Amino acid sequence: MITEIKESIITKWIVLYYTFFFILGSYLLLQLLFTTLQFLLFNDPEQTVTIQGFYVVIGEAQYQIWDIAQFHIAIVLSSCIALGLIIITVKLLVKTNPLHYLGFRSISNEHHIWFLYSFLVLVAGVVLHEFVISTSDVLITAEKPIEKFLVVLGLGVFGPIFEECLYRGFLLKRMDDILKQRQRWITITATAFLFSVFHFQYNPVELLYVFSIGMFLALMRFKTGSLWFPIVFHIVGNLYAILTIIL
Repeated sequence: MITEIKESIITKWIVLYYTFFFILGSYLLLQLLFTTLQFLLFNDPEQTVTIQGFYVVIGEAQYQIWDIAQFHIAIVLSSCIALGLIIITVKLLVKTNPLHYLGFRSISNEHHIWFLYSFLVLVAGVVLHEFVISTSDVLITAEKPIEKFLVVLGLGVFGPIFEECLYRGFLLKRMDDILKQRQRWITITATAFLFSVFHFQYNPVELLYVFSIGMFLALMRFKTGSLWFPIVFHIVGNLYAILTIIL
């Protein structure tokens, strides 16, 4: 009997491992696929385009991948598909309402204090970035209005929604279920660690900051029971960072 229980728990962890990285891997591969397809279908056929990591070489000019509109369109498209994968996965694994399982539920009055906590953490983050943390060389040089709109839509809205649904929605809730709502510090730490690893383009100090934000978002998800708090926090934080660069 004990052996069967252990095997069942191990199976759940294995399934979670593969489903999480399948969804995340699909999201990243779809970004690359949609970015490449746009160049193949709509770019000048006589102009050479090479994607090299975080850089795109068009002709003889080199751009950071964040500089090109095609990448932000790819983020929107890949986010929508990946969100669909999360919903399907939840439906197959736990056979319940996916949106409710992920945390899309109303915010009770007793949890409104978390708006204040979120504001204070955001302000602290702004102060740290302005006066303490040296930022990585990640630039966005969108000049046309449509380019700025796509940056806001991709990195500022759809990206955060997908990340919160994956990390604080699916991964956090599934880990909490497997651990039977015990030792939540493990869930908080693990989801924050994976969240920071996903942002590997930043320097070590920034990654430590991202890790701490990941822990705060996980704690907020547990305390409020709602995914709306982490989503709004993430969107506001990203929009602030983006708008200070492109405006």
